Amino acid sequence: MDAPSGCAWPPTPDFDSWPVEHLPVEAATDGRIVTVTWDDGRVSRYHAIWLRDNAAEPQTHSPVTREQVGHPWDLPEDLAAASAGVAEGGNVQVTFAPEGLTVAYHPGWLRTLDYSNGPRDDLGNIAPTCWDAGSLEAPPAFDGTAYLEDDGTLLAALEALKEFGIVRLRDVPTDEMAVQRVAERIGTIRNSNFGFLFDVRTAPMESRKSADSNAYFSGALAPHTDLATREYEPGLQLLHCLVNTTRGGQAIYVDGFAVADHIRRTDTALWRAITGIEWTFTNRSPATDYRWRAPLVVLDDAGNPREIRATTFLRGPLNVDSGDVEAAYAGLRAFQTLAAGDRFRMTFDYAPGDLIVFDNRRILHGRTAFDDASGERALKGCYMEREEVLSRIRVLRRAIRATSAI
Repeated sequence: MDAPSGCAWPPTPDFDSWPVEHLPVEAATDGRIVTVTWDDGRVSRYHAIWLRDNAAEPQTHSPVTREQVGHPWDLPEDLAAASAGVAEGGNVQVTFAPEGLTVAYHPGWLRTLDYSNGPRDDLGNIAPTCWDAGSLEAPPAFDGTAYLEDDGTLLAALEALKEFGIVRLRDVPTDEMAVQRVAERIGTIRNSNFGFLFDVRTAPMESRKSADSNAYFSGALAPHTDLATREYEPGLQLLHCLVNTTRGGQAIYVDGFAVADHIRRTDTALWRAITGIEWTFTNRSPATDYRWRAPLVVLDDAGNPREIRATTFLRGPLNVDSGDVEAAYAGLRAFQTLAAGDRFRMTFDYAPGDLIVFDNRRILHGRTAFDDASGERALKGCYMEREEVLSRIRVLRRAIRATSAI
């Protein structure tokens, strides 16, 4: 809904565009609470301190950065909403005492942020859709050129990534820096002890004597997440196939959330083991010594899987109460057996130009063994954080809302 002729919506304390689908018809206050009645009958209640703290005026928020320049503890202890009403055009106006400051509130912003009618998702999360080999045979695929050039394709790919934990970009240029360009369409790359960008490629036997990862050999890699040795396991991983002429080396991807959910539904003892017993993960490189303790499945406050920590080939000696040792190994065996089994694993061959983007805290990845004497194999990769994806999604959606409001 556009602002009425001759009127304009007031600023908001952010950079977003807020659609106006309903207008306030009445606003009143008892000093502590401002009550707004909307044209569809909805009643919203806002605390005076909340409204004042979120006022889009220069004393509270910078009009350039939208960061706060004022603080709640700077406000008068006897702060109150002296009056409230609906101005011509539909803005809600509140005058605060004892300051005598009058602030106009954007109706779309005010309606969307109505916390009095139940909790809201202010992070813009996308609920995961768990999958197994039967429900998702291949990653959702997008054209690599369109991803790099078109924001609509980028948004669709990132939304699919948040939902399924994995996407495949096709026909990405097979140059050494392409993975960086793809990553930077999302956000900031995370450096690690493997480098800003890293290589997983066939290498001369002599150079393997100093290898710091099993990935640099031709053997099979069981499904795993990377760097459970870190306090913050990388949230995102990108792997770009530059060349692949070897025999074998089929890619394996597994939805760790689906494996965890299966265990939760079928075996209470195993569920307690994989979510409650901590393993020590440690990097054994001569040059670094990273260590972290965590269970295989880390839960959020609601008791649902938040992340999978399954870099099982980087386990240090188990260090738990003696009564938990057998349960820990039973949980590890059950989780990894399911992850490696046909029911949960997605398999496909890497083709030059394929670039896989996946949630490293949810999706396990691995490969079958390959014959390194049969040809050449080279993947280029990097790490990022989950939050980069949500940030880009929010910005892209913001641009769409701004365009639709014109």
